[in-house]
Amino acid sequence: MPKKRSRGEVRNVKLQKVAADLFLKRGYEGVTIDKIVELAGGSKSTIYSEFGGKCGLFISSIENLCRQSNEPLAKIDYTGLNLEESLKKLSFHILKIITAKRSVELHRLAIGEALNCPEVGEAWYMHGPARTASFIRSVLESHRDELRKTTVPIERMAVILHDSLTGDALYRLLAGVGKHEDDDELERLACAAVDVILGNVCSDVP
Repeated sequence: MPKKRSRGEVRNVKLQKVAADLFLKRGYEGVTIDKIVELAGGSKSTIYSEFGGKCGLFISSIENLCRQSNEPLAKIDYTGLNLEESLKKLSFHILKIITAKRSVELHRLAIGEALNCPEVGEAWYMHGPARTASFIRSVLESHRDELRKTTVPIERMAVILHDSLTGDALYRLLAGVGKHEDDDELERLACAAVDVILGNVCSDVP
């Protein structure tokens, strides 16, 4: 049975959710603590005592958005699947997540604010791209016997596959020159990326 949240935890979750929605819509400078409190309730003193102020709440909101985005990846069932099948299934879900409208907005927001607040960039990277790549690494590690001997570390393989998935499809959306692809196209892109990677490191792929 899930542990019941305290009143303070419920309040903080609401503050983070409201703040995240505002930051995504208006950017960091376009959001005030007064507006967050107006929509979420609570008080300005709570934001300062719990998060250290607007910047701390912003960073916490970024972390939560990334965790929520990646949560489905932890629930994928790979039962009965080999390395290729597992990676293609995971890659498809990664593409669905990173090309979702909210994820694109989060990416744009985090990168845009990272120069002014390096902690934001670090929070986004660690809980976003680095965490996503860790799921790829876990799949590769669980199928080591299907990989032929190579000088490329599994950690690097995971990053290379992650980067190939988050390349053109995401860049187009960030630049506003692409469209959100349907599942069939995302699956095709995922399979192509996996085939390229495994063609160089998997003993079962010519």
